[in-house]
Amino acid sequence: MAGFAGESEHVARVFASIEQKPHVGAGGVSRQQDVIAASWRRCVEGYGLEPHRLPAPTVLSNAELKEFRGPIDDLVTLARPELDRLFGRLRDHDYVLLFTDTHGVAVDFRCEASLLDEARQNGLFLGSLWAESSQGTNGVGTCLHEGNPLSIVMGDHFATHNVSLTCTVAPIFGSDGQLAAVLDVSTPRRTDHAVQSIVRKMVANSARRIENYAFVHHHGRAIVIRLSRYEDFSDAASDVLLALDGDGRIIAAGPGAAALIAGTDMPLVGHRLERILDYSLDGILARPAGTIRLERSGGQPLFLKLEHGHEPPHRERRQGSRPAATVGRTTALPARYDLETLAGDDPRMLANVDIARRVFDRGLPILLTGETGTGKGLFARAVHAASRRAQAPFVVINCAAIPKELIESELFGYRPGAFTGASPEGFKGRIVDASGGTLFLDEIGDMPIALQTRLLQVLSDGEVTPIGATRPIPVDLALISATHHDLDRRVQDGAFREDLYFRLNGATLALPPLRERRDRMDIIEAVLVEEAHRGGARIRLAAAARTCLAAHLWPGNIRELRHAMRYIVALVDHGEVRPEHLPPFIAQQPAANGQGSTADAIERQRITGALKRTAWNITAAARLLDISRSTLHRKIQQHGLTRDEH
Repeated sequence: MAGFAGESEHVARVFASIEQKPHVGAGGVSRQQDVIAASWRRCVEGYGLEPHRLPAPTVLSNAELKEFRGPIDDLVTLARPELDRLFGRLRDHDYVLLFTDTHGVAVDFRCEASLLDEARQNGLFLGSLWAESSQGTNGVGTCLHEGNPLSIVMGDHFATHNVSLTCTVAPIFGSDGQLAAVLDVSTPRRTDHAVQSIVRKMVANSARRIENYAFVHHHGRAIVIRLSRYEDFSDAASDVLLALDGDGRIIAAGPGAAALIAGTDMPLVGHRLERILDYSLDGILARPAGTIRLERSGGQPLFLKLEHGHEPPHRERRQGSRPAATVGRTTALPARYDLETLAGDDPRMLANVDIARRVFDRGLPILLTGETGTGKGLFARAVHAASRRAQAPFVVINCAAIPKELIESELFGYRPGAFTGASPEGFKGRIVDASGGTLFLDEIGDMPIALQTRLLQVLSDGEVTPIGATRPIPVDLALISATHHDLDRRVQDGAFREDLYFRLNGATLALPPLRERRDRMDIIEAVLVEEAHRGGARIRLAAAARTCLAAHLWPGNIRELRHAMRYIVALVDHGEVRPEHLPPFIAQQPAANGQGSTADAIERQRITGALKRTAWNITAAARLLDISRSTLHRKIQQHGLTRDEH
C-alpha cells in the first residue's frame, strides 16, 4: 500500500476495505464485521496507526520476558496439558500455539520444528508482543479488548505484514471474573472463516478447560461443586464450577456459572447455595459419590456432583476454626527443606541462614525479599522449623490472595452474629491461630492500606480484637514477612505505611534469583532427581541438555525450575534427557543467553526493555520495573544508557 495523502483519506480507505470483506463469525456475519470494524477504527482513530508502517511484532529478550512470566507462571503450568492436547490436534495443519498474558506477551508457545523459522519471521514466537495498540487488529490484541472468542482471518489483520496469517483465539478468565490470559492458534497457510469457525470451537473449549483446572487448583481447600447440562460430565469444557465455604455460601463462581444456573449475569458470590439451586450443601455432602439431578421449572435439568472438599473443610468449619476456602494454612515442613539444604553452597544464602539463626529466636521479625519463585515461603518454613517455636503452629497468610471482603475477618476473626452471614460459632482468626508459633505474612506488600493500620496495632499491642468483640485477645507471635515489591518505593508512593515497614524489618534477607546462585547447576540437578524419583523415572542429562539448562536465565526461579523438571519427567520415563525433551522456551533459547547472565547484564537488559516499551517515560518505566524514579535515574546513569542509542 502506498502512503496516504492525509488522515481523512487514510480513514476512508481503511473502512472501505473492511466493508468489502464478507465475514462469518461466532455471532454471525454482522457481529464479526462489527468486531473487525471497531478494531480498525481503534487502530486509526485511537492509536494513530497506518497499516503499511507498522513494524514486525517485538520479541522480548529472556530478561524482559521474565517480568511478564512471573505473575502468570502458575496458570501456564496448569494449562500445559491442555495446550499440548490442543496442539496435538492442530500441529499437522501448520498451526503455532501461543499462550499470552493480558499484555499480549506470549509466555508459552508450541511449534513444529519444521515451521519454526517461518513462525519466528512472523512473530509467532515465545516473548512476542501482540498488543492491538502496537500490531493493530490481530487475534490476541483484539481478543484482549473484546473478551470473546474470535478469528482474525488473513486480510482482517490491520498491519500489512500480518495479512498472510490467520489467528483464532479465546480468552481465559480467572475465578474473579477478570481476564487472565489468551489462548491463540495461528497459521501462515490460506484458510477461511468457515474453517476457523470449527477451530474457534476447539480453542474456546480448551480455554474453558483451562479455566476450570485453574479454578479447582485455586480453590483447593474449598468445597467445589461441578454443574453441567449433561449427566455424564464427560467434558470439562461444558461444566461450570462453584466454590463454597463450610456453611454452603458461594465464595467464587467459575465463568459462565450465572448464565447456566439463572440464565442471567446475576451475582452468585455471597449467596447460600440453597437460595440459588434449591439444594443445600448438607444434601450434597450426604451424596458425595453420585450425580444429583436438579429439576428446574420450565427449563432443562442441571446435573451436579461434588468435585472435592467433602469432609475436611466441612468438619473444620463446624468447629469454628476457619472458613474452608481461603489462603491461610498450617503446614508441617518436609524434612528435606531445612535451612542448610536451602542454602546449598551459595555465599549469600549461607549468610542469610546465619543471620536468620541468630536473630529469629531473639524476637526480631524477618523480612524476606526477592523475585517471585525464589523460595521465600520455603525459607520462612525452614526458619520456623529451626527455631524454638518449631513444635508450635506455622500459619501462612497470603496478603495478595485473600478477597478484600474477607481479609479483615480472616485475619482478626469475628464473634457470632457480628455481621450478616457470619457463622453462629464465630471464627477466631488466623492471627490467633498463630499465637505461640510463627505468623508468615506472604506478599505483605499487597496488603490494603486500611488493613495495615489494624495489623500494626496488633503487632504493637500484642493483642487482637475480633470483629464484634469488645475485649482483646492476647497473642504471642514470631513474625516473618515476604514480598517481591520494593517496599521503600511503596512507602514513598503512599501504598505502604512507613511505621509498619519498620515494625516488620527487624532483619531483611534478600534471596538471590536462581540465575545468580553459585550452585545453580547443583540445584537444577537436585530438583530433577527429586522429580524423577517422585515420577518413578530413571533419567540422566545429556551434555547438550545440561548446556541449555545452564544457559537459561530462569526468570521464574525455583518455581519455574520445578515445573520444567516435571515437564521433562512427563516426557522421559528412562534414558537420556536431550534438548528436545526440554520445555520449548528453554530448548529454543539462543545459546548466547549464557553470555549475558551476569547480574549487571541482566539488570541492564531489564532496564533497557522497560525504557523501550514505555518510549523512555521514566514514571511508566519505573512502575514497570517496580522501583522508584530516583532509583531508575541512578541506574540509567550507572549503565551509561542514553535515549539516542535506543
